[in-house]
Amino acid sequence: MSGLAWNSAERQEHQLCRIVCESAAVRVSASPTGNGMRLKLESERSSTQVLLDATVLDALCHLTPERAVELVRERTETGALGLPDRTTP
Repeated sequence: MSGLAWNSAERQEHQLCRIVCESAAVRVSASPTGNGMRLKLESERSSTQVLLDATVLDALCHLTPERAVELVRERTETGALGLPDRTTP
C-alpha cells in the first residue's frame, strides 16, 4: 500500500521487538514511508539506524551463514564494510 493512502493510525511507526545478545542490542520497528512499509533497525550502541525495504530483506534471506559471518567479522574487526563509518560525523 502506498504511504499516501494510509490513515493517521497506519502512518505511525510500530516497535516490533528488541533483539539483544552479549555484544549488541537492536530495536526493530515497522516504519511507514511515502514508498511503503520499511523495516527500521536501530543500534542501541551507536544510535545508527537504517530503513530496509522488501527487496533488501529478500536479498538478506539469500545470505549463506558463511557470508553473514564475514559481514559481522568485517564490521566488528575493521569497523567498516568498505564504507565510511556512519557513527562519526
